[in-house]
Amino acid sequence: MATPPRILVIGDIMLDQYVSGKVTRISPEAPVPIVKVDKEWSTLGGAGNVAANVSALGGQAVLFGLVGNDVSGELVLDACDKAGIETAVFRSNQPTIVKTRVVSGQQIVRFDREEALFWTARQIAQLKTNLIEQVQKSNLILLSDYAKGTLSDEVLKLIFELSRQYQKPVFVDPKRSNWECYRGAFLITPNLAELELTELGKGIKNEDNAVVSVCNSLRSQFGVANIVATRSSYGMTLVSENGILNIPTRALEVYDVSGAGDTVLAALGVSFAEGKTLAESAFAANAAAGIVVGKLGTALVHRSELETFIKSGSKLVSIREVSRLRAQNETRKVVFTNGCFDVLHQGHRMLLKEAKALGDLLVVGLNSDDSIKRLKGAQRPINSVNQRIEALAALPSVDTIIVFEDDTPHQLLEELRPNILVKGGDYNPNEIVGREFAEQIVVIPLVEGISTTNLLEQ
Repeated sequence: MATPPRILVIGDIMLDQYVSGKVTRISPEAPVPIVKVDKEWSTLGGAGNVAANVSALGGQAVLFGLVGNDVSGELVLDACDKAGIETAVFRSNQPTIVKTRVVSGQQIVRFDREEALFWTARQIAQLKTNLIEQVQKSNLILLSDYAKGTLSDEVLKLIFELSRQYQKPVFVDPKRSNWECYRGAFLITPNLAELELTELGKGIKNEDNAVVSVCNSLRSQFGVANIVATRSSYGMTLVSENGILNIPTRALEVYDVSGAGDTVLAALGVSFAEGKTLAESAFAANAAAGIVVGKLGTALVHRSELETFIKSGSKLVSIREVSRLRAQNETRKVVFTNGCFDVLHQGHRMLLKEAKALGDLLVVGLNSDDSIKRLKGAQRPINSVNQRIEALAALPSVDTIIVFEDDTPHQLLEELRPNILVKGGDYNPNEIVGREFAEQIVVIPLVEGISTTNLLEQ
């Protein structure tokens, strides 16, 4: 078995407590529910949750941060030991940050016990010594910034100096409005609210073009190589010097979003440290987020769980299996559409959703990489065929994907003979390739102002 990647996790450590029970009546003292407590437990939160997810996903986490000289601090250290997390944690005179959630089917209320954290001069000196040793031995560094004080300007400056000196990439989950302190980060993972905190992101809408534009501006202004923006029901968008990748959400059911950002940061770090590309790591992180939001509270995603979840999403059928596919669906209304789907955007998603609504089985023909190069030029595709397959497979509207090597799907349509052939745009139905093999032609107008070309220009 390969040696697990060694990952430093530095940031605000918390203890997440849960009080769970049933609500059967309203209090006579005030119009509030009475929770009859039947269970209490605690988990690692904040940077601790990032480290716990790193460990669960197969990495070796080394956790740096501050906890109090209190019972909650002991619970944090005990939980780290049980999770296999190495700790380089400093005990502080400030109390450990504790978040207590009362739940009954859903979260009812949360109590926060916290004070601003700060480092003493002696602790900073020891931190520097410890970091020099650990950064040299690590594969990469994850910063979990909840703006509680652990990642002060002084500490961030030290981390980035060491990361440059020893050439270790830094991934950041941000909470600050000014990203100057993150300058030089390899990757930053804001959600939409965190993008809006920045000066460039004020008033941002959850739309492909708007997100890409803001991310590119932030990359340019603060010298950030890559940004993965998490966008709730829209999944996530990777913006890098290599292009844009929109990944639809993989959530089966959203139960609780607590700690989802921690899971994304951990999954990105472990996957990338294991040698995956950034795009492949983003797919893994998106899948991990889809799992964790279906769990109660601050939860972990385990490696075996993630691998099973990713494999279950495969919808790819080889072109040799088309005749079998058609025979299996003889009594169903088969809908077909095709395209490059190089940078999956809202216009594509709307087209595929409307196409699916026309029948029982939506089959998507996908141009191969070589086919796109012939049609679009040597600089395309932006995303490889495997990345495009994964992005399409994540959409609930898409049932089956078939990759074709020709410039058009004529041969594929002759074999499949769908009930309905769908095209997007303002095509003349009499000019659509393969129209003679379908019973019905449907042209769906594109979403105005949204296109791959516009996204790439952004």
